[in-house]
Amino acid sequence: MADKGTRVFIADDYPFFRLGLRVFLEETGEMVAVGEAASAREAIERVRSLQPDVVLLDLDLPPEGGLAVLGELRYVSPASRFVVLSRWDDEHHLVAALEHGVEGYVLKNADPQVILLAITAVNRGEHWLQREMTGKLFQEFNRIALGKREVEHLLTARELEVLKLLALGHRNSEIAYQLFISERTVKAHVSNLLRKLHLSDRMQAIHYAIRNGLVRV
Repeated sequence: MADKGTRVFIADDYPFFRLGLRVFLEETGEMVAVGEAASAREAIERVRSLQPDVVLLDLDLPPEGGLAVLGELRYVSPASRFVVLSRWDDEHHLVAALEHGVEGYVLKNADPQVILLAITAVNRGEHWLQREMTGKLFQEFNRIALGKREVEHLLTARELEVLKLLALGHRNSEIAYQLFISERTVKAHVSNLLRKLHLSDRMQAIHYAIRNGLVRV
């Protein structure tokens, strides 16, 4: 018999959680749970064969987490859309998921109706974010924007260039080559930016640049 309604795949390592979701989705009469997986490898193989409309993807799916295999899941099922199910309600996990291109983000303790709304929205081609998380998303973007404004105010344009290259893992010799300056000048810029940002070493500078959105790694 042909599946009726939105075809949903559930990737989560907790069997009772999968069971509860499957029963709820089937009872809506609008969706059908076409398959399940308890691990990343199992999810990839089953999504490849089933080609679901929407994948509910546990952010902590073993062994490496759902985001680590998201790219491969998209490759094996290009038409599928992805809603992350997360136990994490902080902005860092949220931003990481959005940067990986997920279409929806829902907390695992949410009311089942919230998950239903997310599935319906992403299946229509929309993006969906649980209401409780929108404020945290804006807070994180505001923090990053403030950090960028602060560093741009404190550093010269050249020091900012050096900081970004430093954060991308370049050695002094490589930075000197890319900016057409001497290694001695690079060292001077590094020393100056560390002093201005009240950082003690290059590693702290790298963390500072990543934390404040100056580079994407």
